[in-house]
Amino acid sequence: MRIMIINPDYGMTRQEMDTRCQILSEFTGNDVELCMECLTETKVYVDSAFDVVMAGPEIVKRTIAAERDGFDAVVIYCFSDPALDACREAVSIPVVGGGQASCLVSMMLGRQCGILITDKRRMSEKMAFRYQTGLMPDHISSIRSVDLHHIDVWKERERTVEELIGAGRKLIETDGVQVIILGCLSFLGLAELVSKRLGIPVIDSAKAAVSMAESLVRQKLFTSKAAYATPPSGERSWSAGSIQM
Repeated sequence: MRIMIINPDYGMTRQEMDTRCQILSEFTGNDVELCMECLTETKVYVDSAFDVVMAGPEIVKRTIAAERDGFDAVVIYCFSDPALDACREAVSIPVVGGGQASCLVSMMLGRQCGILITDKRRMSEKMAFRYQTGLMPDHISSIRSVDLHHIDVWKERERTVEELIGAGRKLIETDGVQVIILGCLSFLGLAELVSKRLGIPVIDSAKAAVSMAESLVRQKLFTSKAAYATPPSGERSWSAGSIQM
């Protein structure tokens, strides 16, 4: 089984992407090959709804290429699930987003869940995102942000964990959640540490997405074209330009 993971953040190194695949491979079957690619044509780091739109065309293009290259499923490596519906229209293999996958997992573990995100400016965006997950919005009863400005999450792991634990305690003690979702895939590998300290399930969105993609392939399931109809044939193109904000 081969799963293509599309990371919408521009300019990642091969070593950075391979490291993520190595971590994720610990949670997949021995017959699963994980391959990660990032955007190279679109200089975007997904930090807003604006960035989600900008990243979309290349994500769809890479998803189509993955199906043509024989991959069995695609994972969109971002909690915002950029271009998820468009990708499902474009291919028949399963396409799984980190946000929707982790939210669906949460409903099997508790009645109310909370999400920890990296930037309070995106709070309203994430509140609206609840409606895209397929869940009743009140299942995701609380969203809080952690203060990670100017922190390299991959280099400052201990500080990142402490920030997550502090915000997680507020979700539990003040908001009454029973499950926490780490709402950024940069938190890969931290969920178990946070869960042990907090005493409730903490979901790693990257692991949830890859595990769900693997499960769909093993069940021989595919994207329903009755729901995600293939777009009319014809060339689509966009000019290579830039926007300075």
